[in-house]
Amino acid sequence: MLESREYRAKTDYVYPVSARRSFEKLDSCFLGVSLENSNFTPEKLKAMAKWVSLRFSHCLVLVGDSIHRITLETTKSFDPNIALVEALKIGNSFIKEQEYIFRAFEDKTKFTIETCSQIQESKDYLYFYLYLKEFFNTNPKFRSSVEAFSRNYYNRRWNNVNNDLLEDYIQRSCEYFLEEFAIFSCLQRRGFSVMVYPGLFSTLTEIVNGEYPELFEEINELILVSIHFKKR
Repeated sequence: MLESREYRAKTDYVYPVSARRSFEKLDSCFLGVSLENSNFTPEKLKAMAKWVSLRFSHCLVLVGDSIHRITLETTKSFDPNIALVEALKIGNSFIKEQEYIFRAFEDKTKFTIETCSQIQESKDYLYFYLYLKEFFNTNPKFRSSVEAFSRNYYNRRWNNVNNDLLEDYIQRSCEYFLEEFAIFSCLQRRGFSVMVYPGLFSTLTEIVNGEYPELFEEINELILVSIHFKKR
């Protein structure tokens, strides 16, 4: 059952800015879902599904299962193997419990649910990931941006963490973002050029704004749409 509190999803930011008035002319988008995140409660999912249904005929709901293992490793000190098993379970439970929300809008939009673990099995993913990993290792500006984004994530959550441990967490978080960017690239190649998410990725914003022209077009040509919520 949906909670009684209701939200309305509204467009916050669009990058590149030049796509602000044109992104709704495209037929499809993908909605990124972060597991165990307060922005993805049933009532907020319903608001986002409604927002999507008013604009797109097809939406791929991307459930971040496999990449969530890194969050479990760093925030709950899970062993990597256990973290992966648990992350996949959490993703599967999310789909079973929340799928009905998207089905409620089937008369307007075709919602397809897919997991990060499924996409990571593809050859496209491996190509994009290896390219991004090499770019991370050889481009100081890009590496610094990803590390700064990761550092900011953990600094908001812990004030007194051991410096060595924090650096380990930051490097694991960098891996999270590289995997995520490779997955987004796979979806863009498949025609899902608009990413919808309740938040922003600073490095990804830099990419789509043209700061890393050396990267492949599948990530450079993404359109990022950030959503925020208003209580009804």
